[in-house]
Amino acid sequence: LELAKNEIYARHGRKFVTQRIADYFNGKSWYKGTEDPDTFDNNQGEIFNEYEVANITKIAEQEAKLRSEGK
Repeated sequence: LELAKNEIYARHGRKFVTQRIADYFNGKSWYKGTEDPDTFDNNQGEIFNEYEVANITKIAEQEAKLRSEGK
């Protein structure tokens, strides 16, 4: 789930601070990390289309549910 959500961000060029996630996306030929994380996070409302927003929300809800269940 974490990688699925971050792939949406990655496809818009977000750079990653977490080394494991950065390494994963840096290994993808299509990934071009060009956007500073703070700037990117502050401008999310202007970046994603309605489907991306819905997918991010759904994934985040599932992540929260799994955390609350201790999984």
